[in-house]
Amino acid sequence: MSEKNKKQIIIYAAKKIMAAKGYEKASIKEIAKEAEITSGLIHYYFKNKEEILTAVLMDACNQHVIELQNRQERAPSEDISTEAIRVPKEKVGKEPDWYKLRYELFAIGLRNSSHADGVNTVLEYERESISTILTSIFPESQEIESLASILLACFDGLALQKLLNPEFDLDNAYDVLQKLVLTLKDTR
Repeated sequence: MSEKNKKQIIIYAAKKIMAAKGYEKASIKEIAKEAEITSGLIHYYFKNKEEILTAVLMDACNQHVIELQNRQERAPSEDISTEAIRVPKEKVGKEPDWYKLRYELFAIGLRNSSHADGVNTVLEYERESISTILTSIFPESQEIESLASILLACFDGLALQKLLNPEFDLDNAYDVLQKLVLTLKDTR
């Protein structure tokens, strides 16, 4: 088995354990057991649990970007903005644990400056991914990076509100967000 496959098995096991128990209650020992490897091997690939969490979220981000790219390839250009907004909304319902782990990573980065780089890596990757999609919608805009940052903050904030309050009308909020983006598109 390749090094990459071993690392991926650890990431998959960590995602499963952390999603079930939460970041704080998940242990390296449990992750190793789920991955069917020794705890020492986990420490060969990752310095600590925070690094594993960062890897879990980066892996999920990669999958999210691939899903968006696949949808973008299938969608006509006028539907790209709709798809770019629909995917994060769907993720709230399909993968709430991903968001929970994400918020835990944010808290770790805020509490411990040595882990801020991991959080910034995740956020930067997501902003770049959103920017790529926005560039196809607004090819001549000079404000792509700022708009990507705003949309990422909206996605995170709306997901948090829905997770904390199941009665929160996520569909309506995303409809309004999409109208805002389309309005911006029409003014260009």
